[in-house]
Formats: sequence, C-alpha cells, structure tokens
Amino acid sequence: MSLSACALFEERNAPQTFYGPREQVYFANFEEVWRAVNLVLQPYPLRISNMDQGVLETDNIRGYKVWGPPYKSDVASTGESYHLTIRVVKGNLERRAATKVTIVKDTEVQVDFFSDPKNVPSDGLEEKTILYRLGREIQIERALAKVQKQKNRAQQ
Repeated sequence: MSLSACALFEERNAPQTFYGPREQVYFANFEEVWRAVNLVLQPYPLRISNMDQGVLETDNIRGYKVWGPPYKSDVASTGESYHLTIRVVKGNLERRAATKVTIVKDTEVQVDFFSDPKNVPSDGLEEKTILYRLGREIQIERALAKVQKQKNRAQQ
C-alpha cells in the first residue's frame, strides 16, 4: 500500500540564498537593452537612472511592496527593506553586439528600533525574474519592429 499527495498543496520552500549579483548577456545593442530595463523597472521607485554610466538604482523598498516571492504566503516584516542596483555594459561577443546586465539586490532586516540593520542574502528570484522579463521585452520589441518593417514595405 502506498500513499501519495498532491503536489499542488505541498509546502514551497525558499530557494538557496546567496550574496552577489545575477547577470546575463543579451545579443542586443545597448539602447535596446536600456529601453527594456526601463520598461521592466517601471513599477520600482528609481533613485538613479544614468544612461551614460549604464547604472539604474532603485530607492529603498520596504518589505515586498513591488515584488513578492511565490514561496511566501504571509506578509513580510516591516523591518525588511531592499534596493536593486542594475548595471548595463555594452560590448561585443563573437563579433556580435552584446550587452551584459548585472543585478545586485541588497536586503536589510532591522529586528527592532534600537539595533542596526543586518544584511541578509537574496533568494535570487526577483533578479532572475527581472532578467527573464528583459529578454522577453527585447524579443517583443524586435517582433514589433519586424512587423512594422513589413507593413512599411507593403505600403510602398
């Protein structure tokens, strides 16, 4: 006799945590990636957006007001805050235009009013989600440009 349970109701655990950046290289020019980064970060309060240096930084975000991890069903503590730093670097890879995006999430937890905040590692999910959405935005922009180009040819 064997017992089985439905995976839908299984408790979800947090992924491993780590300190450090998440990064990805996109085969696209810098301007394309910069536009995509700004589209993806629209819900976030931006503190720095410097295209010349390729740096975007969010303001301090309390708790999970912008993005919540799927494995947490309860509301995060009010002492938790984080900010994201995104660096966009243009270059070439295999004789193609390539742009590298690096995301660092600095998370702090303040246990009580009197103690100093403690840095805690990120689970990496928000960073992975942003990198995934960047790739999708680049694909969408390219598909729309291709359709527009075909439409312009048909009108001529």
